[in-house]
Amino acid sequence: MSSYDSTVSRSQFGIIPAVVSVIIWSTLAVSVTYCQNVSPMFITGAALFIGGLIGLPWFRLWAMPRRLFVLGTFCMLAYHVIYFYALQLADPIGVSLLHYLWPVLIVVMAPLFVSSGRLTTRSILAGLVGFVGAVISCNPDHSLGEGNWLGYGLAFVSAILWAAYSLLAKQYPGVRSASVGLFCLVSGAACLLVYRAGAQWPSLTPSETWAIVYMGLGPMGGAFYLWDYAMKKANHEQVAVLSYATPVLSTAFLAIYLQVGMQWYIWVGAGLVVCSMIMSRRAT
Repeated sequence: MSSYDSTVSRSQFGIIPAVVSVIIWSTLAVSVTYCQNVSPMFITGAALFIGGLIGLPWFRLWAMPRRLFVLGTFCMLAYHVIYFYALQLADPIGVSLLHYLWPVLIVVMAPLFVSSGRLTTRSILAGLVGFVGAVISCNPDHSLGEGNWLGYGLAFVSAILWAAYSLLAKQYPGVRSASVGLFCLVSGAACLLVYRAGAQWPSLTPSETWAIVYMGLGPMGGAFYLWDYAMKKANHEQVAVLSYATPVLSTAFLAIYLQVGMQWYIWVGAGLVVCSMIMSRRAT
């Protein structure tokens, strides 16, 4: 097997963890429905901390350059805190849609982080088609509230931060994905300290406790390890476009959970996301 064939094979294999992480992230909205009376700041801190504990058995693999530790921890913490406040300040649907600009931003910002990253018209179009699919899947009949423009601005900043965090992995291919545990552990502890400074620890019901544990093991913990591995091993454009399946699947899971049926916009959104994946594959 030639070196080119070997590289292509590794890239294709790296898509698998991305697919799994997208499926796991898609269950987050359903999980949150079990914690409607719990502060989002506490949920974020507890789930991230649990996600960090997953990596403790491999703490010897957490070695990394100081620059990566500072930037990785900052992006992980700032992303969650800023996104949390954006949801409080403005219309949640509008905030979520702006937040889902991050896959396009991964493609646009790639040349700043990856030496081999190049911007093509087809790759940008693929990202935009995926974004339209994500918008439609979130129910276009919903009218966005005026909200607070500061909240919308913070949502866009959170998208930039997650794109930057994701692309950092491409700059340090030799750093093991287990090191994500350090980012989660420090970020989770910081969130819990901020929460505790202004409120008492909540009294959780068994269902709330298990939901938060699942979030830490899955959407806000385990999925980050898989995502880091995918960004290191696979083509970043294909991984970015693939992530647009998250809001589509999330809406579908909620529809099934709430027993409201699969509406037309879910199917249209899914179709556009599939089209964007095909366009991205041809572009690369």
